[in-house]
Amino acid sequence: MKEVIQCAETNGWHVDAEKHQDKNIVIFEFSQFTPAGQDFFFSATMQGRSLESLERDMEEYYEGFDADSEAYLWLDSNGHGKNGAPYHMKDVLADMEAAEDMVGELLEAVRGLTG
Repeated sequence: MKEVIQCAETNGWHVDAEKHQDKNIVIFEFSQFTPAGQDFFFSATMQGRSLESLERDMEEYYEGFDADSEAYLWLDSNGHGKNGAPYHMKDVLADMEAAEDMVGELLEAVRGLTG
């Protein structure tokens, strides 16, 4: 668990880790600001002490990340130039694509822990 936290922090992420009621499960919450300043975060679960289970959960999140869909969430009356969201749609999309890249880079760094 400490290795994962150190790896993520080395790569610019803030990490909160919490043991679930079932002590064999740890939930990691990774957060980092995007280039446009959005407080971006996602969670991933590690079962047992299996780093591979954490990698699989992170990969599932990464593979399912849809930058267009995430950008769309910022194009309503609460976003679109408000609450830290860029005004131009292309900038919102670029920021969500950067968030996707950030997750991919963290996934690769965590994969590097297994050797």
